This record gives sequence, C-alpha cells and structure tokens, in this order.
Amino acid sequence: MVAFFLTAFFLTVFDFAMWLKVRGFALNCLQPACAGQSLSLVHDEVPSLSNQHGCSSDVNRTGDEQTKRGVAEFIRSFFEVGKSKDLVSLMDFHAPAALFTKFDENPPYTKQNSEEAFIYEQAAFANISDYEYKIEEEKIDLVGDVAIATFYLTITGVFVNDYSFEGMTVGSKSRVTMVAAKFGGSWRLVHSHFSPFPDFARKEGLRK
Repeated sequence: MVAFFLTAFFLTVFDFAMWLKVRGFALNCLQPACAGQSLSLVHDEVPSLSNQHGCSSDVNRTGDEQTKRGVAEFIRSFFEVGKSKDLVSLMDFHAPAALFTKFDENPPYTKQNSEEAFIYEQAAFANISDYEYKIEEEKIDLVGDVAIATFYLTITGVFVNDYSFEGMTVGSKSRVTMVAAKFGGSWRLVHSHFSPFPDFARKEGLRK
C-alpha cells in the first residue's frame, strides 16, 4: 500500500514538472515581436496577432504613406512638363517600350507604346500655352512594388496652331488611371489611361 501511494505521488510530481516545463517553453516562444511590448496571458490564451505585431504594422503604415507621397509627386512632375516645356524629359517617365502601354482620350485611340506616347505627349505639351492643370480626388493604392493612381484631371489652356498662328482655348476633365513601378530606384509609368467626361469638353475660337 505504501509503495502504491509513493508511486502515485512521484507520478503526480513528474506530471506537474512536465507541465511547468511545457508551459515555460510556450511562454518563451510567445515573446512579443517588438521590444518593450508586454504580453499578458489570461487562462493560458494565445495573445492576438495585432498585439504582437503592432509595432511593425505602424512602421509599414508610415512607409506606405511616404511611398504614396513619392508617387503623387512623380505624377505631378509629369503634368508640370506642360509648364516647364522640358519635353525631352517625358521619355524618362515611361517604362521600357516592352512594358509600357497607354490609351489616350485624344487621337489616335489605339494602344500606344512608350515611343508613340512620347511623340504625342511632346506635341500636346509643346502646342499649349497658358497651361494649367488640377488633380482631384486622387487615390493611390500600393500592390507590392506597383502603385495604382486614380484621379480626376482638369486641364485648361490655349492650343496654338503653328501653321495658321491661330489659338483656341481648350478645357477638359478626364478620368485618369496611372500605374507606376520602380525601375532602378525611380518610378516609371507602365500604363496610363485617360477617358473624358463627355459633357465637360469646351472649345472656343480665339485669335491671338
């Protein structure tokens, strides 16, 4: 009888020791990912992932906002060419020809590659004076290393015909999608799509 109770006692102690060992291992494995962040266990429940990774998600959110600001500046620098007339720089906004496509709201309406887009964009920016643009309701989404920007674009100015020396005030409002990716550390457009609001187009003949 005594041997029976001793055996039971030692088995109980052994089981308790093993439980402590397993629990200690579990606590070590569940240390929080961010230094200085406490971890509370209630009834041995597994802590939520949001608590463990809160610091890293805050860092990611800050990085995303900085990236989005960089994309917004890149997009505005493209439209600023209409003011600076630095037309040669337009090629620097496009990805390599094999990776770039564009659909424009102006003729030709076919799909353009980077070389074609470069030619038509040069002509458009070269022949417009008093040029102004406004970007509204801009939304930039990041999908991996790719940025997708959607916005409304309003453009006004005077289109000048170099042959007749006549000018015409023009104005348009478009729905725009621009997709950009990093090439060698710099943003480049891989796709652009412009589609007009049909009821906004405005043209008036004007002699200069």
